[in-house]
Amino acid sequence: MDRIECMRAFVEAVKSNGFAAAARTLDVPRSKVSKQIQALEEELGVQLLMRTTRSLHLTSAGSEYFESARDILAAIEEAEQCAQAGTGELKGTLRINAPMSFGIRVLAPLVPLFNAAHPKVELEIVLSDQVVDPIQGGFDVTVRIASLPDSSLAARTIMPAPRLLVASPAYLERAGVPQSPADLESHAFLEYGYRQGGATLLLTRGDESVRVHTTGPLFANNGDVLAVAAEGGMGIALLPAFIVGEAVEAGRLVPLLTDWSAPPITVNAVFPSARRMPMKTRAFIDFMASSLGGNR
Repeated sequence: MDRIECMRAFVEAVKSNGFAAAARTLDVPRSKVSKQIQALEEELGVQLLMRTTRSLHLTSAGSEYFESARDILAAIEEAEQCAQAGTGELKGTLRINAPMSFGIRVLAPLVPLFNAAHPKVELEIVLSDQVVDPIQGGFDVTVRIASLPDSSLAARTIMPAPRLLVASPAYLERAGVPQSPADLESHAFLEYGYRQGGATLLLTRGDESVRVHTTGPLFANNGDVLAVAAEGGMGIALLPAFIVGEAVEAGRLVPLLTDWSAPPITVNAVFPSARRMPMKTRAFIDFMASSLGGNR
């Protein structure tokens, strides 16, 4: 058997969560993918995948083999791209996952620019506000806006994501302008997340720190939903500046308690901790960091 091709079929089946999807990506019949993985398991003498009618699941041996196989294939791809470096062209498919608001507002304008620089890299972008495992999701790069992830994944900080407390002029006229963090407890708060019954907000000013309990009429897992609700006078929201900056400049939203800050968060590029990062992945992360002025 061709060990590398069987390895490639296995890795793609895991990333795509199915033989049929892997076959489409590799442009081969589904039966060939199935036979290649079966041949690989027979050669190794272990079961790599648990197959059901709807999905695939890695066995413990399969999980370990997947990590090594992915590294080997990345090394091969890197070697091929280094050999082609004289042409100045990167090739292949790059799968990217990002939160919805960031993807539309920040990432989307960068896509044509990256394409102009690397026209033979095919981009596949999936936007979701769910936390996605890059390995299980088969993504080369996942953008996360939060604190850095655990050590099982590699990450690079792209840019800071300062957040602002904002409300509409109409809401402030009706409910009053909060003068201190404690005042927020008596206001309608629009909260990011799935929780119900209120949340605790930490604000700092120099050496001072205050925790306030906030309650309100809306919880949502998308920042733009909260921004629209805030503009509509529904309450106060704490949102990244890249979402509400334009509305603040236009006067549709008003910054509040500007001498207080919420805990800092950053935009991070998260990727499988392969020892050799494919050149197309590195090029995209470098491009984001350079374009957005983050830490490089």
